[in-house]
Formats: sequence, structure tokens, C-alpha cells
Amino acid sequence: MKQKIINTLKIMSAFFQSSTDSFQRHNGQYEAPGKFERDRDAGYDNLKKDLLNAPPLRIRNLLALHPQIKTAVDVGSGTGWGAAAISPLVDTVLAFEPSAAALDISKRAYPTGIYPNITWIQGFAEEVLPTLHLPTPTIFFTGCVLSHLRDKEALLICRLIDETAPAGSVISFAEAWGERTWHQIMWHIRTKGWWEKALPNWTLDFHGDFEPGQDFHMGFWGTKK
Repeated sequence: MKQKIINTLKIMSAFFQSSTDSFQRHNGQYEAPGKFERDRDAGYDNLKKDLLNAPPLRIRNLLALHPQIKTAVDVGSGTGWGAAAISPLVDTVLAFEPSAAALDISKRAYPTGIYPNITWIQGFAEEVLPTLHLPTPTIFFTGCVLSHLRDKEALLICRLIDETAPAGSVISFAEAWGERTWHQIMWHIRTKGWWEKALPNWTLDFHGDFEPGQDFHMGFWGTKK
């Protein structure tokens, strides 16, 4: 009975999430004392472990199938390790993130002198994506960004990626998907059908591994038709 009440409260909590709750929570974490050192070290560890090619993303494998792609867009780049990891594989990386604190960590941890092909952009995806002009196929990737947002924002970002992406572009989304829809504040699991409706011009490949002890998978690819 207690667990049912907890589950019900979690579901109800989703109704109180605002469009900026995820940003506010993460931005507060990025501003915490000692955050630069912790995230820098964690990011360097992610690079050593090659998490760019871990099951939720598998970006090296995806780019091997699409060697013509030389531009990458990191949607919600956080503290920057993903942009740094993909930078040797492409000519240009556009990494955008609404948190100035996160971008400060990114720029300090991955300086221009070592990563000259990364452009760091402050702004929400809804603001930045319409300003991009991409003449050639591009890879768009996320590190569990949309799973923290409400359907409204996630649908808009998917639509804007579709409008921005040239034909032949690809996506690698480290996002949650499962057999059923589940919403609670800051955590949203969506079905394959939901993602297919959100990205109707893309052929999706739901390869993500099943998360141990959970009822969802993480990660899928897509190719724009």
C-alpha cells in the first residue's frame, strides 16, 4: 500500500513540473562549490572509458556507418565531455547549453587550444536550433536531456531538430524508452510509438540496452529520410 501511494505521488508530481525546472535544478548543481573539479575529473574519466560509444549512444559506430557526416550538434552539452569526445571524429562541433555555469566548466576543462573545433553556445535548444544553418548532413546527440523535460518541450525540440537537419542527418539520443509511458517530475519514459510520432521524418533504431533493475531502455538512433 505504501509503495502504491509513493508511485501515485510520483505520477502526480509530473503535473507540477514547469518548463524551466530541469534547468533550474541542474544549473544550481553546476554552481555548487567544487563542481568544476568534480565534473572535470568525471568528464576526463568518461573520455578514458570511451562512453561516447557506450550502449546509450554508440556514436563511433553510428559515424562509421555515415562517414560523410562532419558536423556534430550536442543538444544540452552539460559540462562538455560529449562535445570533447566527438570533436576528433568531425570537423565542427556546436555545443549548446542554457547554463552559464556549465559552459564555464566546459570551456575550462576543454580549452580552445586543445579543442579548436568546438563552438560553445549558451541558450536553450528552443532558442538555438532555429538559428543554425547546416548545409550538410549532421549528427545531433543528447545525453539524457529530453527525458528530464515535459512532453511539450521534448516535442518542440524534436520538431526543431527535424526542421534544422538536412536530409541524411542522424541522431543518437541517450534517452529513455520503454513499453509504457511513465511520467514523474524530472523523469519521463516514452514508448517507441511516442518517439516515432515525435520524429515522423526519421527512421529510428531502438538499440538501447535494458537498464538493470528498471523497466526501460536507454538510447536510440535515427536517420532522416
